[in-house]
Amino acid sequence: MTFFLDSSSTSARRWSTSLRIAVATLGGLLALAAGGCAWQYQQEAAAPHTAPGQRVLIGDRHLHLYCIGQGAPTLVLEAGMAGWSQDWAWVQDGLAAGGRVCSYDRAGYGWSDAAPAPRLGMQAVDDLRRALLAAGEAPPWLLAGHSMGGLLVGMHARAYPADVAGLAFIDAVGRDYAAQFPPDRYARFRKDLGRLLALSDTLAPLGVLRLVNQPASLIAQRLPDAQRTSAVDWSFSARHYRTLRDENAGFDAVLEQARALPALPPVPTVVLSSAVMRDFPAGLEEETMHAAWQGNQQSIAREAGVSPEVLAGSGHYLHVDQPDRVVALLSTWRETARHRLETTR
Repeated sequence: MTFFLDSSSTSARRWSTSLRIAVATLGGLLALAAGGCAWQYQQEAAAPHTAPGQRVLIGDRHLHLYCIGQGAPTLVLEAGMAGWSQDWAWVQDGLAAGGRVCSYDRAGYGWSDAAPAPRLGMQAVDDLRRALLAAGEAPPWLLAGHSMGGLLVGMHARAYPADVAGLAFIDAVGRDYAAQFPPDRYARFRKDLGRLLALSDTLAPLGVLRLVNQPASLIAQRLPDAQRTSAVDWSFSARHYRTLRDENAGFDAVLEQARALPALPPVPTVVLSSAVMRDFPAGLEEETMHAAWQGNQQSIAREAGVSPEVLAGSGHYLHVDQPDRVVALLSTWRETARHRLETTR
């Protein structure tokens, strides 16, 4: 009897010790999480940067629209996934020397309000359209989109062809993007990226990504001095990680939306493409994926009836790597579109 009592007593003590360790560990983790959340909140609250443009009311939300320069048609710049108006900082002033140019922040990025639910695909297109009209920027517009932004401007042109005077696809995603990749490799890439962004979204409010210097933007730290500080601050915002996760989660559904739309309208179009697999989402670095990306660029150009302009030495962010070249090419394209408008009126 004594043996069993002693054994039970020993087991109880071990269980009690294990429980205390578990409770202490959990308490420590909760304290760290609370401290991280407080630090992240303080860092975000300490960076109330002034919007360079206007916050236009669309329904019960505001969309930030930054327009400079004079002269129709207005050129509208659409950033890629994880990007916002400041992505265009190296080129917007140069483009404004030749006419009106607007960049903006999709819902949840930069100075734009987050929406109650993600604004994806045609919802994002309609947000921008409403903001431009509310701000008095009259169509037709020249639409230029980078990466996923290229997919969106293509959708805008397909759905509202009368809105569009010209299209510029800047290392853009085409609507048959997924078809360019080996199916199993594409599925693995999408799954891995989804997991990575879900983890980032979970860790961001705890301050972990800020602590390890892992911003949502790939280029914020390479922007001009005047924009860099605010862009870096935004790129560590938990709201940005959530918006990025939502955009990626809805990406394949947006491709389906795009495939259901009509053909591109016959307007002056330019396709600018990267030459180097740099600054792409994780998983696109290998040679198989590079070939698929080049196929994506060729597919966009074929539909538009043009040849892609490959910028030697440039990675995915052509407008950051070679801004002068991008300004020159887009300025020539704009003059072509402007001349066509003048001769058809």
